[in-house]
Amino acid sequence: MKERKKKLLKLIIENYIKTVEPVGSKFLANSGSLDVSAPTVRNEMRELESEGFLTHPHTSAGRIPTEKGYKFYVENIIKPVGIGEFKEVLEKSEIVNFEGCDRVKKIAQEVAEFLNNAVFVAFNSNSVYYTGISNLFSQPEFKNHINTLNTSVMFDKCEEIVYNLLGKIEQNKTSVLIGRENPLGSSCSSIIARFGEEGLFILIGPTRMDYEKNIAILKFLISKL
Repeated sequence: MKERKKKLLKLIIENYIKTVEPVGSKFLANSGSLDVSAPTVRNEMRELESEGFLTHPHTSAGRIPTEKGYKFYVENIIKPVGIGEFKEVLEKSEIVNFEGCDRVKKIAQEVAEFLNNAVFVAFNSNSVYYTGISNLFSQPEFKNHINTLNTSVMFDKCEEIVYNLLGKIEQNKTSVLIGRENPLGSSCSSIIARFGEEGLFILIGPTRMDYEKNIAILKFLISKL
């Protein structure tokens, strides 16, 4: 993909992450971030849509990212970001006063609260802890009853899902599973870090999650778990 189209896709995704509103060509042309005309922006948005990176709701002329668009963004566009604010939160939480499983649970609670998403922690396939579920379901995507219902089913199957994930996630690495490739719900994305022999730390949010920040935080946490 040419750099200008990458920049355009980045702008659309990051604006949609913030606003949850379809992004229009007029807004993009007037943003000052692209040194091109509105017709050029419209043409390239149409190309991105025909290539499967964007789509548009029937009620809007603006575009929103597809799963393919998010995947390309994660694999080819995002860059490391600072997480100083989160480090401060973690230090103030006094995690040094906790040990073992309690320490990991405390970290999970702080992550869920800071990122306004849900967190699953699997100590093994038979011991799963989760927190921040109300954060997840408070996101705009879950005003849709079907999305909420489909995602809530994962809690009944969490041990089975974790058991299947354990063999697929590499140790000391983060993996990103988006939409339909995410066994924890097709309306969501998961960022997963493996720790120890059988541990998984899983951040669950809408597909519209802030991937740059969330991935940076999970990568940092690998050294803390």
